[in-house]
Amino acid sequence: MRHLIVIGLLVATPQLVVAQFPSDVQPGTRVRVWIPEPARQEQWPERRQLLRGTVEFLDAGVLRLTLPSTTGSIGIPRASVRRLDVSRGVSRGASMIERAAGGALWSAITVGALNNPRNPNWPNYRTDWRAAGVGAAWGAGVGAVVGFFWPYERWHRVIR
Repeated sequence: MRHLIVIGLLVATPQLVVAQFPSDVQPGTRVRVWIPEPARQEQWPERRQLLRGTVEFLDAGVLRLTLPSTTGSIGIPRASVRRLDVSRGVSRGASMIERAAGGALWSAITVGALNNPRNPNWPNYRTDWRAAGVGAAWGAGVGAVVGFFWPYERWHRVIR
């Protein structure tokens, strides 16, 4: 009889662990949840819906979310969650740095590739490296300005 109880507990334990949410997911936390979509969609992510909302409460493996600009809340079973991200907030500094780095890289490659020293039009630097450097400087500046005025929300994945 004891063996059956132990075996039953061992079999049931993984189900209990799967049904729980990480400790980062608490009431009042802003989350981004990916749930399955039965029909194939043109837009990314394919076969998934993406919901953003605030955790109202967690109850027995069900995530209850309040969605912005709606009344009431929705319940999402833990088994339906394909991915769960927790918001780290909006950071102007991080947005500036990331957009500046992306702008510098993109502009350096583009201006370096388009450079022609014999062409009277821009870009016409003596070397491609010089053109890439100037392009990187301009791209970083523009990217930093864009990141400062239009910061974005940063997310941290906690499930899958």
